[in-house]
Amino acid sequence: MKHYSPIAAQQDFQQVLTVVHQLQETIMITPTDSEDEHAAVIMPKREWEALRELAFLQRPSLPKPAITAFDVDKMEWG
Repeated sequence: MKHYSPIAAQQDFQQVLTVVHQLQETIMITPTDSEDEHAAVIMPKREWEALRELAFLQRPSLPKPAITAFDVDKMEWG
């Protein structure tokens, strides 16, 4: 993964997009204070969609509605 400062990424933005698009690489833009929690990531769209699908598949499943039994003979018809 290539790293850029915000200024370098801005100056070379066309190159950053070329690397992401043609070479299918992920780019990290790290602030000058070098704190990763404030970093941004640019990645190929195909990789982003795969991550979204994986997150969707790994989400906790919703509780299933309770199925209640009922006595057909006690139902009122019509």
